Amino acid sequence: MVTSFTTGGIIGISLCVISLLLHLIAYFTPHWKEVVPNSNALYVDGVDALIRGEVLHYFNAVHRYTKHSYGIFQRCERLLNNINLTISLLSEKEHQSCTKNYLPSYQDINFNECHSLEYYQFCTKANKKIFDIQNHYLLQKFAIDNLKYSKENQQKSALLCNCRYPRYALTCRYLSAITIIFILLTIIFYTWVALSNKKMNIKKLIGAISSFCSIIFLMLNLIVMNNYLKFEPLEYLVAIEKHYRAKQIYKFSEDMKITMQRFHSSVTIKNGYSMALEWTAFCLTIITAIILLITTKKSDHKPNTHISNDIESRNKQHLDGVRDQSSLDAMLTTNSSQERFRIKRYDEEV
Repeated sequence: MVTSFTTGGIIGISLCVISLLLHLIAYFTPHWKEVVPNSNALYVDGVDALIRGEVLHYFNAVHRYTKHSYGIFQRCERLLNNINLTISLLSEKEHQSCTKNYLPSYQDINFNECHSLEYYQFCTKANKKIFDIQNHYLLQKFAIDNLKYSKENQQKSALLCNCRYPRYALTCRYLSAITIIFILLTIIFYTWVALSNKKMNIKKLIGAISSFCSIIFLMLNLIVMNNYLKFEPLEYLVAIEKHYRAKQIYKFSEDMKITMQRFHSSVTIKNGYSMALEWTAFCLTIITAIILLITTKKSDHKPNTHISNDIESRNKQHLDGVRDQSSLDAMLTTNSSQERFRIKRYDEEV
């Protein structure tokens, strides 16, 4: 039976459960960020032809007619209408494909062996970590001419070029998992306190600490996600810019910076509904912590009903006893006075 917790405690625990559910939905859905093209063409005049050709090839092949959404586990692609870049509701499910959120992973020293649009598309669509250049299905699917790859390059690709989750995605996984643990601890310990008739100061302290930690880790998760909002769509171009800068080819490096700015102006990168759910869970967690803290303080200062009734009953009995004793003393005093008066009168008559 709930005795030490008021209605505010029940409301706080309910909000905590809702924030946990919202966080879990955001955790597993691939819509933390969305990338949509806002034009049919990318204009990159005034840069080297080599840079212009590679960037245009990337934009046309990956982003021109496709909407991308990204999560910490998966990425999804939806084909857009070629005329007005709108999504057809009837064909959205037919043209949607979701894969693991892999990106090419290699050291800059292996740039020549590993960097290519075909390899990038393999990582984002094949759900595999290592590109097997001997696989004829992969060669045909990604239109790769295996004649240009020597056996030496094939071996290097197998060892040095692979596909991995972005590091920030792994960080967000750990932060989200820790957040889930702390929210669960908050629910468990505050429910334990609510259902107990005794004062449980240690349980309340653990619940308060868990609630505070869940707020901290949710905030860190949101900060990391916002800092890496543009990571996936720009990573292919950033790798090229870093390579030319490392090789001290500064003209190409500056041209890449210009083309990245123009590429960014040709697409819309925004937060998805998973991010909105995470923000909602964050706000609810703060509200929950405030409600539970206030409710806990009120329950600490509120005296126990049974003890109060017992003390009041004893005080009443004591007062009744005092009144009875006073009445008895008054009666005895009156009787004694009357007896002395009779004795004195009798002596006078004698």
